Amino acid sequence: MPTFDYTKSRATADRLIAKFGQTGAIRRPTATGPDYNPTITTADHSATFAVMEYESNEIDGSRILATDKKVLLKAGSLAVTPNTTDKLVVGGIEHSIVRVEPLAPGGVVVMFQLQCRR
Repeated sequence: MPTFDYTKSRATADRLIAKFGQTGAIRRPTATGPDYNPTITTADHSATFAVMEYESNEIDGSRILATDKKVLLKAGSLAVTPNTTDKLVVGGIEHSIVRVEPLAPGGVVVMFQLQCRR
């Protein structure tokens, strides 16, 4: 029985996000030095994403706020896997990443859905 090729789905998602989205960065902090006095540096990793508003029925006022943004992140060319300690830089403005949900049927990450907060 043939299996579904999710790499084609990722290519389609990447193409649509690139066409209708924007570029920015995932800003990752890195601690170096001793644990008691680390030096924190950041590195920006290029990212392409589409930013959307949450629907009113998704906003509960505690988990998802009215000012939160739903972000569809292109997975194909990412240098890093996003996590909640990273920031998403949109138009030069840092947004905290509250939640990361990879869409990964069959073990292939097609895209990431992020919940971001300013």
